[in-house]
Amino acid sequence: MGKKAQITALQIIQAALRVAAASGAGKVTLDAVAKAAGVSKGGLIYHFPSKDALIAAMVQHLLDDAECHRQQLSADEPSLLAALLQTRASFSRKIAGNTAMAILAAAAEQPALLKPVQQHNQALLQQIMAQSSQQQTIAGSAAPSSALLLFLASEALLFHDLLHISPFTEQEREQLEQQLVQQARELQA
Repeated sequence: MGKKAQITALQIIQAALRVAAASGAGKVTLDAVAKAAGVSKGGLIYHFPSKDALIAAMVQHLLDDAECHRQQLSADEPSLLAALLQTRASFSRKIAGNTAMAILAAAAEQPALLKPVQQHNQALLQQIMAQSSQQQTIAGSAAPSSALLLFLASEALLFHDLLHISPFTEQEREQLEQQLVQQARELQA
C-alpha cells in the first residue's frame, strides 16, 4: 500500500486544522482538506462522510487535546480549577486563534456541532463546583462563587484572544492568567 492509502483520520484532522488556520472557516472544504492531507476526496470521505463530520472531529480533537493537557497538569496540581485555568491559558497560545475561530465559525452554522464543548464545560464546571463546595464546608467561605468567577474570568480572557479583541498585551494577559491560577490555588488551600 502506498502512503496515501495509509492516511489516518488524525492526519486528515490535522490537515483540516492547518487549512482552518491558514485560510479561515470558509476554506475548510472537503476538497481543500483532501488536497492538504494529500488524499483523494474519496479517501477523505471514507473517514469523514461530510463536512459536518469533519468539523465535529476537529472540535472533538481540540477538546481531547485540551483535556489531555489538563489531566497532565492535574497530576501535580491539587486544584482542578488551577489546572483548568493553566490549560485554558496555554490553549490560547498553543492553538492558533485563527484555527479555533475557524472551527467555531464553521460550527456556528451547525450549533449542534458545539454540543460536545458545552457538555465538556458543564462536566468540568460541576467538578470544580463540587471540589469548591468541599472546601467551603471545611473553610466556611464562599468558595463556589469564587471558583465560578475565576472560571468565567478565564473564559473571558480565552474568548478575547480568540476573537482578537483583547485589550491586554501578551505580558498583561499572562500576569492575569497567573493571578487567576494563584487565586484558584488559594481556594483549594
